[in-house]
Amino acid sequence: MIAMSVAMLIGGGIGIYAISAVFPVPGSKYVMMAPVIATILYVMQIKLKGQTTILKFGGVFALVMTLVNLFMGIAILLTTFCTHVSVLWIKNNERKAYWGSVLYAGYTGVIALSITKLFISGIVDEIPYIVFVGIGALCMIFGIIGTTVAKRIIKSIKGYAIDSEHMIDHK
Repeated sequence: MIAMSVAMLIGGGIGIYAISAVFPVPGSKYVMMAPVIATILYVMQIKLKGQTTILKFGGVFALVMTLVNLFMGIAILLTTFCTHVSVLWIKNNERKAYWGSVLYAGYTGVIALSITKLFISGIVDEIPYIVFVGIGALCMIFGIIGTTVAKRIIKSIKGYAIDSEHMIDHK
């Protein structure tokens, strides 16, 4: 499940990266990626229901993305750690999945841009850190949208199971 989630996120990320090339605004790819991240993370967390699901997902995701870019791997690990610590106190699995997804989407924008500003020179050098907080807030808003969509999808298919030949309504 974690491997499929990482693969979906990478596939979606490639598409969004291509689209965001049209918008040369720093952070636009993270804002566009936020609903995808939140949707995938929410479904995965609801399905797996473990205390360390986010850590396992983030570890695998960081490992794979480090092959593309070391700083991306570092940003993913920091995002994962911040999210895990932020939701550690939540006991209810559904609430933990909700806030884990929303916060992961929000932290992604802030941390990725901060890592870029700290270690890689370029267009983000001129942008103050406070703007990153605004981008993080936008990512969280879009993360809420993605999580809401995921909740509705799960709710609409919850009464069904796949048989060897067809769908069976259990309601």
